[in-house]
Amino acid sequence: MSRRPRPSPAELVADPGVLAPRPLLEVFGAEGVATVGGVAVLPDRGGWRRACGAGLVARPWWSEVGSGPFSQGVVHLQKGRAATWQALAEVWRRLEPGGRLLLVGGNDLGVKSAAQRLARELGGPGEVVANRAHARVACWRRDDRPGPALPATPAVEVVAGGRVFELPSAPGVFSADGLDPGTGLLLEHLAALDPPRRIFDPGCGIGVLGLAALGCWPDATAVLADIDWRATACARAGAAGLGVENRCEVVWWDAAGEPPPLASCDLVLLNPPFHSGVPVDLQPARAIFRAISQVLEPGGRALVVANRTLPWEGDLAAIGELCRLADRDGYKVLEVAR
Repeated sequence: MSRRPRPSPAELVADPGVLAPRPLLEVFGAEGVATVGGVAVLPDRGGWRRACGAGLVARPWWSEVGSGPFSQGVVHLQKGRAATWQALAEVWRRLEPGGRLLLVGGNDLGVKSAAQRLARELGGPGEVVANRAHARVACWRRDDRPGPALPATPAVEVVAGGRVFELPSAPGVFSADGLDPGTGLLLEHLAALDPPRRIFDPGCGIGVLGLAALGCWPDATAVLADIDWRATACARAGAAGLGVENRCEVVWWDAAGEPPPLASCDLVLLNPPFHSGVPVDLQPARAIFRAISQVLEPGGRALVVANRTLPWEGDLAAIGELCRLADRDGYKVLEVAR
């Protein structure tokens, strides 16, 4: 006898009595907008495409939402607290006086502790309006308090090709808190490569690999792509700050549902994603590998860095000749030669 799957925490916003029958502002989800209407803020292109396909009003970020006001807003708790708090602060300031701010999330993500922190910042505990399926929804009323504080977003320092430069970051974007060790290990191998003509950095995050490569090879061009709108905004700003925007195209791209954003390249630089929220999810990376197989030219190379335990060798060997360039501190750098 098969078990029924556990309901998603996001489903709680559609429970009776949780939402008023008025349009809302919803962040990192669209279940509430599907129930009562409104605007969903979805920086993940896959989620944005699904919402638009269902006929919902979806925007990639605040720049396209406007100032409101809204009578109610929903924020879906994220693994990264900085991203959650940015969303709470942005929703709070768009609520009308007396408007309702709702935080929804699972116990596994720490919704109880997040609600306690929000209660301290808003001066009182929220009302729990739904509590089931190992998840809850807590609600606060908008008053004249300043609301949750926006998190700081420091620049990320990168060293590549003998140059030191800084790239803008944003809450919730990969490497927003600093250069991750895997990306740093891959950067060490750029100098040994022959100069490429066309670089592809899928899953670019804030743009570290692609922008560092453009700094190393002034005659090259690059396409940087990511499923997260916030990442593409950072990468685009980083390219402008480094003065390479005329050689760099940045694309908001869903590898699982859209064709590759370029026709061909002779160098791929990749630190593939392997999380979808909390659990390990290998499918986004495999969708990127399929795109690489379509665009990597004969004679081209792909450099991929990953946690040592991730099983990418079989996928990459199907693209070209595979070798391991480095294995250090829990990371490996794999090279595919086509």
